[in-house]
Order: sequence, then structure tokens, then C-alpha cells
Amino acid sequence: MTTTADSRSDIPWVTQNHRLVRYEDAKISVMAPGLTFAALVFEGCRAYWSQARDDLLIFRLDEHMRRLAFSMSLLELDEPPSTEALVADILATLKANDFREDTYIRLQVYVDDWGSMTATAPTGSSVICRPRPRVADFEAGKPFIVSSWRRNGENASPPRVKASANYLNSRLAGLEAKRLGAGGAVLLNDDGTVSEGQGGCLFFLRDGVFVTPDGTSGILESVTRRTVLDIAGPLGIETEERPVGRTELYLAEEAFYCGTGQEIMPIVAFDGRQVGDGTPGPLTRRLQARYDAVVRGADDAPAAWCTPVYGDA
Repeated sequence: MTTTADSRSDIPWVTQNHRLVRYEDAKISVMAPGLTFAALVFEGCRAYWSQARDDLLIFRLDEHMRRLAFSMSLLELDEPPSTEALVADILATLKANDFREDTYIRLQVYVDDWGSMTATAPTGSSVICRPRPRVADFEAGKPFIVSSWRRNGENASPPRVKASANYLNSRLAGLEAKRLGAGGAVLLNDDGTVSEGQGGCLFFLRDGVFVTPDGTSGILESVTRRTVLDIAGPLGIETEERPVGRTELYLAEEAFYCGTGQEIMPIVAFDGRQVGDGTPGPLTRRLQARYDAVVRGADDAPAAWCTPVYGDA
């Protein structure tokens, strides 16, 4: 099955509560706390088609599942699904749809049925997979603004948890960027330091070093961010994790935004101030090329990073 459009017709089969069902038959209660009180955690993963291996490869699935387990624990769900059951659901859904192209996987776990704000059961889950080609801005990049909205705090709605509730903060910042004609937004912490974008992490090149806000800067502990840090060293590209001041954005020689959806997307301006010469920089391009190789199962990439769908694990 080969498709390019992003529509419901591209996903005939989904998994709900560990059963394959047609997309149109996957339902939850309108009073489910996962909907009414945002009692929902999720993971977004990508599977990449590898021509060399003639297989679909799920990238860094183990890391995504560990993060989901942490998120489910913080939500205090009763009888959450096991990692083994959820991985089986992902594989079954991909195979049922026979995807043989780059695919996005959304895995959700939530409180279903009917309940109060503090309900912890019953626990429901779903896996939805759809074709998702690389975003066009992977090549051209986008201008960003610094949002007037501040990042939600660790002691309020901790960003380390990949919960749907946290994405209201991101939505507000993203809508502001859209109104102002920008391609994305940077969220600052209450102390004025840089946190992340409205749905991904940030890297800035200063004096030849790619700097990224550290794990206490209100970021989601991104799998893609971790991958960038892992692949940069062998390329001879130095990185540093530390608090980042707002004005450092305007000193950046190169910059990019990273996450499962956008992968490594160049940033060409902050608040109308051009980054470098206003085009994606050479070190960003090197990281993009290496990233594309490892997600498609390059021979020298760690074997554990790519989970085959159709071949033997």
C-alpha cells in the first residue's frame, strides 16, 4: 500500500484496547476523563522505509516506550498496558495497513468510559499509524518568534511528561506564531531562559558549538534531541547542554528545531533577525544527512535503534 495524502482514508486499520478495528469504528466515551480532563499520555514515533533492507524500521522504539512508561506512572493509571502489549499493537497495526513508506505512529493511553478528574480507571489505549512524508521545511527551514507565552513549570504541569494537557501551552504559542506569520515559536521559562519550541527541542550554534537547553530547562526529554547528541560527536561536531539566554538566539550562527515529526528542521530567523546568512547552515546539513542514514538502518548505526516491522527482529 503506497499513499502520499494525509487523510483518514490512508489509515483503514487502527488498534484500540489491543484489538484491530476499522478507523471509523474506534470510539471513546464523550465523558471519558482522557477527553474531559486531558487524562491522556502519548508517544509519537516514526517508522522509515529502508530500500536497502526492504523493510519498515521503527526508530528508537525502546526509548519511546520507556518514556511512555514514565508518563503512565505519573498519571497513576490502574493496570496500564504492558510495553510488550503496546509494541505488539504497533507492529500489528503497521502490518494490517501494509505500510511501505515513511509512517508516523501515535500511541495513546488514557482514562476511558466515565469518571472524575482524578479517575485512574478504566485504562484504554490506541495506536494510529499514517503515512507521513518529510516536511518541506526540512530543506528550506522556517523563521521563528519568541512567544509571549511562558513554558509551563515542573511544579505545575511537568513538561517531562508527554501528556496531552501540556500541549495547550504549545498550541497557544503555535497560534501566536501563525498569527504573526512565523513558522514556529520559542517558549521561555519564567526566569527568561529558553525552554523549547512549541513541539520540539532547539539547538543553536555559537562559536562552533551546538548548544541546547538542558534537562532542567522545562523541556520534554526528546528522543530526537538525544539522537542529535549521539550522532554529533562522531561527526566532529561539538555539543553542550546548558541554560540558554534569550539574547543568545540572536547570536546564533546556525539553529534548528528537532522532534519526531519535524526531524531536524533548520531555523532561519528569530524575531525577524536572520540566523547566519538566512539559509540552513553546513553543520545542520551534516546532521540532517547523518540522521537520515541512521533512521533508515545505516550499517554503522546501532542495531537497537531500528526495529524491523516485516523482517526478523
